Amino acid sequence: MFKRKTVFIVGAGGSYNLRLPVGDGLKYEIAKRLSFSFKHGQELVSGDSGIAEAMARISQDVNGNSDISVLTRAGREVATAMSQAISIDNYLHTHADDLHIILAGKLGIASSILAAERGSIIYGDPRSGKNFGFKDMPSVWQNTFCQMLTEQLQRSDIEYVFDNVSFITFNYDRCLEHYISNWLSTYMRMPLQEIQLLMQDLKIIHPYGQVGRLPWQGNPSDGVAFGDDADGGNLPAIANQLRTFTERSDDRAMLARMRKTISEAEQVVYLGFAYGAMNMELLKIEDDGPEKQVYGTTLGMSQQNAAAALEDIKKSLWHHMKSRVTDSYLHNTTCDDLLKDNWRALTA
Repeated sequence: MFKRKTVFIVGAGGSYNLRLPVGDGLKYEIAKRLSFSFKHGQELVSGDSGIAEAMARISQDVNGNSDISVLTRAGREVATAMSQAISIDNYLHTHADDLHIILAGKLGIASSILAAERGSIIYGDPRSGKNFGFKDMPSVWQNTFCQMLTEQLQRSDIEYVFDNVSFITFNYDRCLEHYISNWLSTYMRMPLQEIQLLMQDLKIIHPYGQVGRLPWQGNPSDGVAFGDDADGGNLPAIANQLRTFTERSDDRAMLARMRKTISEAEQVVYLGFAYGAMNMELLKIEDDGPEKQVYGTTLGMSQQNAAAALEDIKKSLWHHMKSRVTDSYLHNTTCDDLLKDNWRALTA
């Protein structure tokens, strides 16, 4: 278990080990789904049919007709720019005043992320006989985290399992919620439904939203199953739960909750995080709190960029003319190795 308050800040690299796309892979998938072309102006030749159907429903609701030409044109513009964009989030921030671009981009994200969940190594669909199990799963940081979480924990004390732990994930997927709940159910030999109720005690903040709440996270009728094969009927509602940087920077309640979580932490752990300027801006603390030890992955980053990332971390954890960082350990390694190499320090 974690004896000190610890917040894990997870970026796209934190889901890559579960075979979700990251960086160029995600941009390519979004571009493919938004590259609309039609035969004779009506028959869909390329682009995602579910997104096209969602656009038709939105147009019908807003304009009273199913003309999707404006939205498909916006989709093509998003698709064309993906090879230039740092990320889809950066692109949508650039065009925050164009509602058609924002809507097309969000529909592309929602469709792509749900498909990525469906293609991940933790997807299980009983209807097709594909089950999610741990027996043959490769070593992933999520497993190491759960091992750390339950070290020395007895089954009778399961109610305390999430003490001192919280997550801020910049990913739209629900891999954390899905993996941790299934892991604990299997390891603790407890019904999944009981663990899912317990998961309410685990704070997981999605600054940019998520592709729907899982059925057990609220009203089942409004829930979106992990890896759901979304269509035009539910894609608009799912896309509406996603937020751009511009929208999030205006959400004072969410920012306050997230920054308070970081301020109160004694340990801050960055996993698969790129330390991008927009995201670091969201993470700037506004309150005093304990001094902090910082751990983070910098896999694939140059020494210069890693050094710059550390400075940005210190600035984000700066309050009252002083950085709250006492020790920092950034390593050019995987998320799994970072946790394993610092297991004793993190759980001390």
